[in-house]
Amino acid sequence: MGRKPRINSFIYTYGKFGKGFREILDTENKFLYSHGRYPTKIVAEDLPEDYIKIRSRTLWYMTGFLKTSGVVDIQYKMAKLNHLFKDDYVFISYKEKLKVEEDRFGFIDYVNYDACFCGPDILDIAHAIEKYSHLDILHIRKGMKEKVRWLKKNEPDFYETCFHGNDKKFLKEIDSKW
Repeated sequence: MGRKPRINSFIYTYGKFGKGFREILDTENKFLYSHGRYPTKIVAEDLPEDYIKIRSRTLWYMTGFLKTSGVVDIQYKMAKLNHLFKDDYVFISYKEKLKVEEDRFGFIDYVNYDACFCGPDILDIAHAIEKYSHLDILHIRKGMKEKVRWLKKNEPDFYETCFHGNDKKFLKEIDSKW
């Protein structure tokens, strides 16, 4: 009987980040990398159910597994662009409440996050964090609904491509629980 591997990281990936710009290596290896950098002897089946499978540009589109329990805070930041969630972000902290600061250029952003993800998986991330960390994500739901309203008003052609005039099913999905 083999020893159970220790699961210490909040993100595991198939493959690792290379040294070159957006270079990814070893994506066919069955063993996962901790934080996309450190090799492990962990396979996806070793991860508990609170790790969900995700893909995000922040992982250079590698498949990863995110821990959704133990989250202390989660925030959503909408990008007012002509697509749905591609450039919207969720910021996650496992240690403390997220803080907002203004940088020297006047941009306001979250500064003490442990993980940050963008793309269509942010809805699944928020739902899983609600379930496994028992956090209220009403503010995330409101922000995502605002994004749908913004698209409808400002990018009607793209809105129509996404929803064909009927966003009710998607809005119900935002409100659903896992």
